Amino acid sequence: MPRTAVIARLETWWSVGVDSFADDGGYDPSAVPRELCGYVTASITDIKALDEAEGWAHGYGRTGLRVRDGRVHMALAWRLDVDRQAWAAVRGLDPRRGVRRDLAEHIAFELFHLSSVCETDAVMTARYATGHGTVRRIWRPEDRRRTS
Repeated sequence: MPRTAVIARLETWWSVGVDSFADDGGYDPSAVPRELCGYVTASITDIKALDEAEGWAHGYGRTGLRVRDGRVHMALAWRLDVDRQAWAAVRGLDPRRGVRRDLAEHIAFELFHLSSVCETDAVMTARYATGHGTVRRIWRPEDRRRTS
């Protein structure tokens, strides 16, 4: 069976307290913007389901990385590329159904729950296309699972 690529675009906007990330990760506050951006960017390809499906995330666009009012603000966007059958198998889905939406939603969820982010005061807005319009979702600290 020929490989059928699923391509989804995922755009995220982050707002994370400098002190929150510094305290949780043991960083000097002056290093937080660079460390936070690098951590999220590097971690996306380590997301288990994306790795198991041999998918890839290609970053694009400008980060707009800045600190304002004690918070790091950044925009991170990716083109997600994965084989439809492989993603469906990893996620237990019918490959004829909403694979693109599941791909974008799952990756956004996992980004917000990265271990060095989930104990901070991070707020993330995600936007992605579903084939039936665009979804915009905001995740706040109370929306995530906490590690102990």
